[in-house]
Amino acid sequence: MKLETYSFTYIDEFGDINSANFRPNEYHNLMELLFDKYVQEWGECKSRAWCGTCHIKIIKGNSRTEILKDEKQTLSKLDGTSPQSRLACQIPVNAELHNMTFRIISENDYGSK
Repeated sequence: MKLETYSFTYIDEFGDINSANFRPNEYHNLMELLFDKYVQEWGECKSRAWCGTCHIKIIKGNSRTEILKDEKQTLSKLDGTSPQSRLACQIPVNAELHNMTFRIISENDYGSK
């Protein structure tokens, strides 16, 4: 059985628009997928929702994954969050990511977005 390949778009810390391909459940979460294939220097807390280094803002689409207490607490401590903010380490790699667009928020973005 061939697994379907999905894609999403992300805007990196330099403002470049990138496309990424994935298969559902290929990785545990979005942060792991991006770190392994596309982005460096990410995820200091190793997917525990403690550090906020994998902060993203969803531009198109949404994740119906519930925001749990640790993620809410970490997001509340970050500058520049919005209702579209999530931690990539808390978003599972599944079909919901298909056609999603999001921006990776870096420390340089705080105060300017």
